[in-house]
Amino acid sequence: KRFRGGDVKSIKMNNSTTTTTSKGLRWGPFTLRIPFIHIKFRAGEFFQGMVISGATAFAAVPVAMGLGLSFEDGIALSFISGTLIASGPILFGEPMAPGWITPALPIVIAAFAAKGQFTGVYDVATFQYMAAICIEFTLLVFILGVTGWGKKLIQIIPNGLKAGIILGAALAAFYQVFVTDIDKLLIQPISMFIAISVCIITTFSDPFKKLAANNSFFNKVGSLGLLPGFILAALVAFLCNEVTFNIEWGFKIPDVVTLFNKTSPLAIGFPPLEMYLEALPLVVIGYTLLFGDLITANEVLNDAQKSRPDEPLDINLDRSHLSIAARNLIGLMVNPFFPTQGALWTGVHVVVVERWKKGFKEMPSIYDGLGSYYLMALPILYFTLPFITLMKPLMQMALTLTLILTGFACAYVAMAIPKKNSEMASALLIAVFITFFSAWVGLLVGIILSVLVIGLDKTEK
Repeated sequence: KRFRGGDVKSIKMNNSTTTTTSKGLRWGPFTLRIPFIHIKFRAGEFFQGMVISGATAFAAVPVAMGLGLSFEDGIALSFISGTLIASGPILFGEPMAPGWITPALPIVIAAFAAKGQFTGVYDVATFQYMAAICIEFTLLVFILGVTGWGKKLIQIIPNGLKAGIILGAALAAFYQVFVTDIDKLLIQPISMFIAISVCIITTFSDPFKKLAANNSFFNKVGSLGLLPGFILAALVAFLCNEVTFNIEWGFKIPDVVTLFNKTSPLAIGFPPLEMYLEALPLVVIGYTLLFGDLITANEVLNDAQKSRPDEPLDINLDRSHLSIAARNLIGLMVNPFFPTQGALWTGVHVVVVERWKKGFKEMPSIYDGLGSYYLMALPILYFTLPFITLMKPLMQMALTLTLILTGFACAYVAMAIPKKNSEMASALLIAVFITFFSAWVGLLVGIILSVLVIGLDKTEK
């Protein structure tokens, strides 16, 4: 039988049988889709990727500089992580928009700050510790993907502890912005206020959502994520002399070799055993956040599939685990940087899926949208000096917006999880300990509260 020029095959998806077209090159459990051959160019997603991805991806540069790397090292770091993220739908065939494990970012920053390793001074031990986190995380995701135990692990974690971990990410994000980095915030007070206000309104405001539902212009503005607020704030910053631009022209290859020599465990040595033990709670927290992203992506796709029976999607969370493990393995060998290799960039995922839902004429394949957004846009940015130098004075703003939106999103999710008053109170206490003490202390307090305050109810699913 033939279906849109492809062979129809049966596959197993979430304990049910469906069909999918063989479009791409199979390798193991994955599917390679070559741009312009298996993936068609989509101008809308391409230009959104050029601007939105650039503004967001370069938010990693201030983090890299806080860890003691140079600005050029930060660009190379963003290039490596961005390219690996783009490989999710292209090389591994995942029908979702991958991104950072963003909620882990403020928690990891807080962990390094507590160790005195987020001062802008380079230290080999900093990246050995980062390597320990990445190695353990990669092994955990791989094992859970091979065995299919991921869902069981998350079910074991009580609601109060889950909520506390996610709320801890929210508190850590807000603390980083409004306490630790308050001096950086006050360098651009007017533009930062505008950027934060506009992004919160367009992303979380219920009145704005109602307005967007009846107005195509505001609907488009809302679909662009942080871009409208970022562009408006950048313009205001320039007019108010809060930033100055020094645009350079030409192209420059990111200095991956120098970054490798500074950060790769193959160059600086693998971490000692005590670092693996210290990193373990961060790994558990990171996986809890990752699994939440996988479930979110899965639900969005399952809902959208009803509108597009012409393109059945191969959704397989075990394969997703393996692809994430593979991306993290490659990344840690070149440049370990924990928060980058995750499953979902929620804003991009929703925007692409919503357009795909409109039908074949609007977007023949979901991979056309994902491929145009990522591979046909993202890697180009890291070679173009005009864009890099344009973004340089705005990178702290991009990081601040990323942390603020992460904090709001995590707070939304965390507060919806608890079902009992004891879970709500415990979640808040766990979040405080994670944010102001350490991940180990937060997890231990969470386990104690789960047993002695909340109680382990075996009848709860």
